[in-house]
Amino acid sequence: MTPGPPTSPLEVPFPAGWQDQPAAWGATVVVALALLWFGRRSALLTAAGGVALLTAPALGLVSQAVWGHYPTIDKAGSLHFYGMGAHWHAFDVTAPATQLIGMSMGHLFVTALFDLVLPAFGAMNAQALLNLTLGWWLGACLVEATGTPRRWALVAAFPLGVGLHALRDINWYTIEKSGLWPLVLYALTLVRAHQRGRGWIAAAVAAYFLAFFYNAYWGVLGAAVGAVVLVGGNRNARLAVLASVLGVVPFVLAQLPALNNAQLPPPEAFAERAALDVLAPWGGEGFGPNWNRIPLLAALDVPVTLAAGVAVVLALREARSSTPSSRSRLGLALAAVLAAVLACGPATPLWSAFVHLPGMWRFAKPETFFHLTIGASCILAGPVLARLRIPPWTVLAVQAALWLLHARGSTALYPQFSAWVG
Repeated sequence: MTPGPPTSPLEVPFPAGWQDQPAAWGATVVVALALLWFGRRSALLTAAGGVALLTAPALGLVSQAVWGHYPTIDKAGSLHFYGMGAHWHAFDVTAPATQLIGMSMGHLFVTALFDLVLPAFGAMNAQALLNLTLGWWLGACLVEATGTPRRWALVAAFPLGVGLHALRDINWYTIEKSGLWPLVLYALTLVRAHQRGRGWIAAAVAAYFLAFFYNAYWGVLGAAVGAVVLVGGNRNARLAVLASVLGVVPFVLAQLPALNNAQLPPPEAFAERAALDVLAPWGGEGFGPNWNRIPLLAALDVPVTLAAGVAVVLALREARSSTPSSRSRLGLALAAVLAAVLACGPATPLWSAFVHLPGMWRFAKPETFFHLTIGASCILAGPVLARLRIPPWTVLAVQAALWLLHARGSTALYPQFSAWVG
């Protein structure tokens, strides 16, 4: 079994090995090394160089072939919607595309920016690289903001940027599924509101709207992040959450008429999908323990997972003294567990309660909640990793080696390349 839908008989594979595309490989490696060299003091350039190197030769083939399987229903549909300019009519509730997928088409505007210099499929390729880069960089910013030294933040945030889940989504599905960065940005603005005061409330409102507009699933996950902040944040952080929710209410209400139409599948169809796309820690669908058909041990970053576990053990030891640090870590760990339970989908009573919330019957991918578990693990792991008496790059080298072993070792997980037949 593969982690995605069956390969289309119309697909034309595009050979992309180093012997097939030496120029693309060479150009990608040169650019990646240059970014890493000149970005030694810049987390953003380091993330960009790391992503380019790990995913080579994707950068060199950005305008030559489709990154991943093509055509698939999701990819072909997304390119079709983009070609017909659906994003320019996202707020028109009578538009066919809006009635089918709602107003959350922000990702297509990012495609449009790259489309100024690239063909449409190349624009989506570039956006996939941007998604991985921003996810890693903003993840590092979030980890640093929550107490980890800067030089270790990129290590702790590695699975937020280039997790195998993002690669699988690039391989089969629409581009916004790999773009976790708007959600991470929203979490970062809430942390800054907690630390630096009301000046960040407006930033949180804008970030939450961006997350919701980019991908409606991130809007729901952002609400879960906000719930954690309401419990553990200070007054300014709570104000940021409330202002963010109020800011998207008009956006949500405006699209309700668009989503009440005959084009939508019945609730039973959404429930059937929700039973498939889940975290299955005890196995299922012909796999062992897996995260939406990705082997769980491969999807979890080993250093970060171990360090997060150590952080929880240390917090439990300190629980008797009830220090603010131990309470925060234990609260974050509890939130991570609840997110993982939600990610298990209909197999749990918690999911049954969740889908009875207004509109949540349309939430067909419970597995996305596990992104919150991964993010919490990165935050918990950061201070523990920073205590290691070894250079950060040594741990990052281990992470990259394990990543390459899993990603390059599985053609089903690592995005292949398909010839563009437009």
